Amino acid sequence: MSTNQPLSTETDKAVKGELPKGEGEYSGWAGGPQVEYFKQLTKDISFSAYKFPDGSTGAALYSKAWAFHADNNNNFIFTAGPPSQGGCGGKLIQKTEAIVQQTGSVSTHVTGRKEDGVVDKKVKDGDVEESKLPAYSLKVEGDIFIESVGGEVALKGDVITLNALNTLNLKSGKDINIQAGDNSGKVTINCSKYDLNAAFFNKNVTGGEYSKGSGENEVEQYNSGSTTTLSTPGSVNYVVNGDYTVGVKGDYKQIVDKNYSIESKKDYAIKIDGDYSMEVGGKAKTIFNGVNKQSTQKEAYLMKIGASTKNIPGFLIDSDSQVKIQTAMDGIVVETSKQTSKLELNQKEFIVSVGKKMGELAINQLESKLSFGQTASISMSASKTSIKGTAIYLN
Repeated sequence: MSTNQPLSTETDKAVKGELPKGEGEYSGWAGGPQVEYFKQLTKDISFSAYKFPDGSTGAALYSKAWAFHADNNNNFIFTAGPPSQGGCGGKLIQKTEAIVQQTGSVSTHVTGRKEDGVVDKKVKDGDVEESKLPAYSLKVEGDIFIESVGGEVALKGDVITLNALNTLNLKSGKDINIQAGDNSGKVTINCSKYDLNAAFFNKNVTGGEYSKGSGENEVEQYNSGSTTTLSTPGSVNYVVNGDYTVGVKGDYKQIVDKNYSIESKKDYAIKIDGDYSMEVGGKAKTIFNGVNKQSTQKEAYLMKIGASTKNIPGFLIDSDSQVKIQTAMDGIVVETSKQTSKLELNQKEFIVSVGKKMGELAINQLESKLSFGQTASISMSASKTSIKGTAIYLN
């Protein structure tokens, strides 16, 4: 039998105090070891040397409640039996200044306390309250250092709790892996502040990602080539109860394959310091209701165009089809600077004037008149036609 080899059935019974009945009071079953030496030391304590048919030998110092065994496999076995009136309850008590132990391996099997460690039961209103003691307890007044050289340290249990009164440090020379169940468990972190410092942070979320109760969310990138990409086959919804600001120092581009719409409950403004270009592949429609009575602007639609270079119009309509302007009331008025030239068209009259007090063409419900200042004019009405001028030539 080699060192640390499991004991045979006979030897296992022997080391538990069940020695064969032979010369002593504490032996008792047939087919057991051969007792080679036996001595009754006191009324309750005996010493025996024995030998088993498989060749294993040993010696034991024992009583009805405890035993100390030594065998030929270099094993020392201590056993504490059931408690007695004068015993300590089957405990092995060791009190020393220090313990130095060097061994090839250590194996401890704790079978648990009786009645699952319950030491006290209280019944109140039909509920049973139990106080339990642990099956294995280690209490150290000072530091604890556990080191595995070139091996693996494993803890296994239904519930494992690490309770640090001050700081809990988890440090690894390479990787740290946390797995809750077979990808079906839950990891919960409760703290007032969570700091993460990493070169790369990758998330693979197959279900959903939710953030609730965050007072502030900020992303700050330092590398000039940094990018932020959002790719989803579904929808993206932003609901902002306050202000929403987008600051872009480079190009800003939006690509929409389907409809694109903007809805503003209040004012909408665009300011462009450079050029502005809009190309519509289909039809365009713009409606100005002019219902904002609180605005300082009186016109429903105001277009103000700055000066352009000579012989180039400041406003140009280039159409391959008819250009039509239609109004429901008050007509159309076109004026040049300082009202020197004017085009006015409404439901009652049509007036075209060039220069102040110079040429004018006017058509209304009563007459049609073509005049040049106050000196020459042609007037036509339903009742008469008149020509006025300093010199009139008819050819």
